[in-house]
Amino acid sequence: MDARPSLSPAVAAIRALYDAAACSVALVGDDGATLTYVTADGAGAAEIVGVELPVSRGIAGWTVMSGQPIAVRDVETDARFARDVAESTHYVPTSILAAPLFDEEGEAAGVLSVLDPRVDQSADWTLTVLGTLAALVGLLVEGGEGDAVDDRLAVLGRRVLAAVEELGP
Repeated sequence: MDARPSLSPAVAAIRALYDAAACSVALVGDDGATLTYVTADGAGAAEIVGVELPVSRGIAGWTVMSGQPIAVRDVETDARFARDVAESTHYVPTSILAAPLFDEEGEAAGVLSVLDPRVDQSADWTLTVLGTLAALVGLLVEGGEGDAVDDRLAVLGRRVLAAVEELGP
């Protein structure tokens, strides 16, 4: 069960846009030292939700600490990859795209990760669009829970799915 079910439609739509195996959102804890996966869609989704790890671990942690999006085309060759975390979900990706979520003060508040996207990862649009989507999801996360946020997330999800359908196969 997702800890932030209102994020589910947006995460599912982003996974569809990237034709990816999985997509997830992890948020920085109040202490600033941990990342907790609060929603996911796709391979390993049920296993990753609720996982907490130090913000200094993994590609997701690097993304939060650096405040920069990243494309890792071969995780096995990247020392930042937290293989044990991936193995615990029963899905070990080959590649990861990740972009930070920012709060209203411009601080990294979490990370949006896309696992094994089947789009051209060298194309300029992949990280640019992911960064834009992460910024939107970040604004929605900061808005809290409730019907208004749920409505905005549903609209975001529908818009992303419509964009995916327009792009075609």
